[in-house]
Amino acid sequence: MACYAIGDIQGCYEEFRQLLSLIQFNPDRDKVYLVGDLVNRGPKSLEVLRYVKQHESSIEFVLGNHDLHLLACWAGVTKPKGLDTLDSVFNAPDLDELMHWLRQQPLLLHYEQFVITHAGINPAVPFDILQDIACFCSEKLAGEDYAAWLEHMYGNTPAKWSPTLVEPELFRFGVNSLTRMRMLNGTELDLKFKAEPVFAPINLKPWFADEGATVKKAVFGHWSALGLIVTDKIVALDTGCIWGGQLTAICLDTGALFQVPAFAASSLMLE
Repeated sequence: MACYAIGDIQGCYEEFRQLLSLIQFNPDRDKVYLVGDLVNRGPKSLEVLRYVKQHESSIEFVLGNHDLHLLACWAGVTKPKGLDTLDSVFNAPDLDELMHWLRQQPLLLHYEQFVITHAGINPAVPFDILQDIACFCSEKLAGEDYAAWLEHMYGNTPAKWSPTLVEPELFRFGVNSLTRMRMLNGTELDLKFKAEPVFAPINLKPWFADEGATVKKAVFGHWSALGLIVTDKIVALDTGCIWGGQLTAICLDTGALFQVPAFAASSLMLE
């Protein structure tokens, strides 16, 4: 048995299947964790969802911001954006089945010493509390009132955790920390800066700048401008396949890296 983590797929189904072939993935033997953003911007989001659902006993994943956007569009909370490529999903006969399955997925997973989320681990929140927040958010998304909670997720405040946050604020803060976070301004989330950290204002630091702040090794995606980074504390796996980069996998047991190039460079703007 081998265990792998794979970066943001975003509808790049052909590259995903090629990468699974490269790592010689055997669903009867191996385990794969996906760091979220299975869908959107790429051409085959529907195929990605169907394949992962078909192999859910051996492929687990956390929700990313694009996955949540898909759910919000389906639930009627928001409308698709101009750069979205989700029509095939919305027109699929198994749309509702896929969406109800998708909203049952977690925002945080564990594998041995690794913690897997889409955006990372907010070091300004005690880790046990962050885990509780992730569970709280997942429970709300999986519950009957999921549409109301999806509506609560929009907005950039509160930027900082407090034990006095009411439930809608806690939900929004949790979703933002786990699926949108890149930079911190002290202990507060900054959700606007998306480029390489070297270009950030002096008051902003990547959430992982103080690597001692993470209690476990964080495996995440979400930040294509960051690229591939593997240290003792973090594994950043979004290598921008949708932008013409690569789709990347790491064997969590050995540290071995695997990549396949994007089939066609995208001219889409980062968002």
